[in-house]
Amino acid sequence: MDTKEMKQAKETTGEEKEEVKEEVREEVKKEEKKGKGKKAVLIGGALLAVVLIAIAVTVWGIMRNLPEKGYENYTMRFTQDVVEYSEKYDYWDVLTIEYPQIEGVEGEQIEKLNKIIYDTAMDRTNYWHLEPNDQVRKFQDEYTMFCSDVKSYVTYHSQYLVSIDYFELYAPDHPVYYLNFSERGVNMDLVTGEVYGLSDIFKIDDTFIKVWCSAAHEEYGDSIPDDEETYEIMRTWFLGEDEELNELYEIRPFFSITEEKDFEIGISIEPKLEGLRGSRPSMNIYSAVIPAKELEACRNESEFWNKYEKSESAGEVIQCEELKENIWLGEDAGVWSYWEER
Repeated sequence: MDTKEMKQAKETTGEEKEEVKEEVREEVKKEEKKGKGKKAVLIGGALLAVVLIAIAVTVWGIMRNLPEKGYENYTMRFTQDVVEYSEKYDYWDVLTIEYPQIEGVEGEQIEKLNKIIYDTAMDRTNYWHLEPNDQVRKFQDEYTMFCSDVKSYVTYHSQYLVSIDYFELYAPDHPVYYLNFSERGVNMDLVTGEVYGLSDIFKIDDTFIKVWCSAAHEEYGDSIPDDEETYEIMRTWFLGEDEELNELYEIRPFFSITEEKDFEIGISIEPKLEGLRGSRPSMNIYSAVIPAKELEACRNESEFWNKYEKSESAGEVIQCEELKENIWLGEDAGVWSYWEER
């Protein structure tokens, strides 16, 4: 190739290079445009995702603070178990045990709550009669009769909460000399199946004890003095810290909600076998109704209060069509006649 041809070839090659460069520039511009488009799509998608997450979080937060839907249409229907002088035991038994059951709604939590309602009604009967421990079983050899009369009251019922109070007269061994009084409560969440004890909703502290003692003093007078010594005694009772007394008795705090959404709070002193005494009937329950406002400073952190604040009357209570009177422990029964004659 001569010089002229070489020169032409260089010029041609240079032109081609420029053309290639120009093509490359155009491709780069196109890719940049594509890249910008992709970035825009990615950025837009990311922003949309952020917005959706924010909406979801907001909705979840709102739903979390909304109360679970309660039950408006349900029934608390009462029934009564009656036993009079069965032949199953070597001693006589006379039982009239009244309790309600939840009807009109279904769910595992309802089945659980109905069992708790029944078991609570049977509490002392199981301990002394049907499910005795070894010591009580041995003591049953001395029984003349076991008697129990349980009255139950649905004191409050809303779309969320139901409160039941149980009052019982029972007598291991003999219904004249061994008569004991018992009171207990069941307070439940119909939606979750949660059952609340006193310490679940209130702090059993100095403030609580003083509020309770003041109300109990108004109810019982000098039987419960409103003073520091009584505060200390009741503090150990409510907290179960009286070791000496615990050897003889079960000190059992209880509460129920009243129709006005106040609280009846009490202590029921249940004799163990070691504490069982034969004597004239005497009351071993102390309770007082306390306005809810006076207990606000004693509240625990509990979901109970969320349901309590939003609760309104709901459901229906249906009493027993025919309620059997206990022939030994009823209102006009044998035990009272016996002591009236003394």
